[in-house]
Amino acid sequence: MTRANTLKIFTVVCLFLALSAGHVSGAFPEERPAAFAMVIDVPIRVLGIGLALVGTAFFIVALPFALTSGSTGDAWSTLVVEPFQFTFTRPLGKFDEWRSPAEDSDSSE
Repeated sequence: MTRANTLKIFTVVCLFLALSAGHVSGAFPEERPAAFAMVIDVPIRVLGIGLALVGTAFFIVALPFALTSGSTGDAWSTLVVEPFQFTFTRPLGKFDEWRSPAEDSDSSE
């Protein structure tokens, strides 16, 4: 398979995931974000996929150190869970409201 075909398949898969992600949520947001924020969000999500994969790789490298220091859960949350949540679970065009309220109260302590 050529590089061009691989890129085409990757683009189609990303577009399919972006279009189908809107049908997953059952609740509609009360306030819609601006159209510009939605347009800018699409390439940010594509970059988010790459950064989530990089964060996962960093977690694997840091795992021996995290195990010895007892901070495996924190490293997992910061390097793996948060990037994937930012990329896949937040509403389109909303950059500030992607964490759940319970996570925000935990991080402020």
